[in-house]
Amino acid sequence: MRSTTTVRRGMVAVVAMALLAGCGDGDGGQSAPAAPADNGVAALAPNEALQRSTTAVRNAKSYRLAGDIDTDGQKMTLDFKMTGSDLAGQVSTDEGTVELLSVAGQQYIRPDEKFWVKNVGAKASGEMVKLMGDKWAKVSKKDEFTRLFNVANVDELLKPEGTMTKGEAKEIDGVKTVGLVDGDKDGTLYIATTGEPYPVRMEGGQDAAGQITFSDFGATFDELKAPPANQVVDFDQLKRT
Repeated sequence: MRSTTTVRRGMVAVVAMALLAGCGDGDGGQSAPAAPADNGVAALAPNEALQRSTTAVRNAKSYRLAGDIDTDGQKMTLDFKMTGSDLAGQVSTDEGTVELLSVAGQQYIRPDEKFWVKNVGAKASGEMVKLMGDKWAKVSKKDEFTRLFNVANVDELLKPEGTMTKGEAKEIDGVKTVGLVDGDKDGTLYIATTGEPYPVRMEGGQDAAGQITFSDFGATFDELKAPPANQVVDFDQLKRT
């Protein structure tokens, strides 16, 4: 499976399991929860199973995506909460940490000093930190930093690079799944085979060790709102300072 900016594979999601009312079992009249029904994806061809899973994520409207990827010795840690095209979270590498926020099409970044040093140089980074403080920098679509937001693009993350084959069945955090193996780099996407066919875990293959997880489908995230105007600076103006 492919991510942007050299990130590849690995993923996890916690699937919401419906507890269905059962008949009394004679033990104090209490009913036992029924197991969630099979959703049929295990019997589908890999491409069809992936399509069902991708559709399920889109229909969920919101979810959380988090994990660690190691690509060519460079470790990346990410944690994002998504609602539609809006997102809030952060990505960290050895070169620094940057918080990302996108609301109603407007993107904001809040990097740490280490990130600024790497991207604008030691001299300019001190001025950036001084001008921004703990404020958000508003970035335009033409700015190079907008590419940072691609790391959380679910369509790219779930998109295979090679021919997919059916992998092993596996239980992950109590959820039954089936694996879809990307034949190009051997990354595996595990999809829930009960309840909604959400992606549960994406594990790295040959060139990207680690895993990414999905969880909190359908949740409401309070973080997904634009920051107050007095907590925002215009990045284009910062660059001209």
